Amino acid sequence: MTAVPDASPVTEVTARPIRMSKVGYTAAAVVFVVFAVTAVLMPRDNAGAHFGGKDQLGTLVLGIVLGGLFLMLTRPRLHADLQAVRMRSFLGGWRTVPWDLIVGVEFPKKVRFARILLPGDELLALYAVQRWDRAEAVVAMQGLRALFAATHPVVDE
Repeated sequence: MTAVPDASPVTEVTARPIRMSKVGYTAAAVVFVVFAVTAVLMPRDNAGAHFGGKDQLGTLVLGIVLGGLFLMLTRPRLHADLQAVRMRSFLGGWRTVPWDLIVGVEFPKKVRFARILLPGDELLALYAVQRWDRAEAVVAMQGLRALFAATHPVVDE
């Protein structure tokens, strides 16, 4: 029996958190709706307190801000090609790490996120590749390992 080689080698990997994004969008919507309804009903159901337009506006703005914080769960991204790995975390912008600086790519069993290893035992978490995403995480890790192998050829001595 002969193994059939893969006709298309991996040249690019993209990933984003699937389930965490759904949680983020759902939580943001629920928080916003709850605060919006509360703002609308404030003047009527006040139990003796007096709420004005500014209180309603403040409650609505607070709902928008808190809903926006839940949307941060949707931010992580990963783009890897033969030149570098580009990643974005929950906060901040894109970070680019060239493959020649990367010592390894791993996804230990007791860790929620994949990570890349840098010299000096430094680690960078890949928040876009999460254990919770299961099959999507496996595909992303296979692609990252293939890119790592393609950019780090084995040297025969």
